[in-house]
Amino acid sequence: MPSDSSRHSPRDIRMLVTVNALPLAVGVLLSCSTPLGEIPVYGRLTLGIAWALTQLVVLVAGTCWYENRAASSYAPASATTAASRSAGGAW
Repeated sequence: MPSDSSRHSPRDIRMLVTVNALPLAVGVLLSCSTPLGEIPVYGRLTLGIAWALTQLVVLVAGTCWYENRAASSYAPASATTAASRSAGGAW
């Protein structure tokens, strides 16, 4: 059973789903319609390549945000295992 400190707020879950679902939806749209991906944006940069780079940036930024949020939301592992050990809990 998860502890109170390990539960995520509905806002965090909504943000994570939104940040991951929007790039996926646009990526699927661009995959299904190749003429959309071939639209030039700037010079030789096409909409497909621009979207791939945008997805990469969103993925890295979302991962960093989530890791920082997760690291600040939980008790240190040593305190958790020490409490479990003293209470006779299983590992």
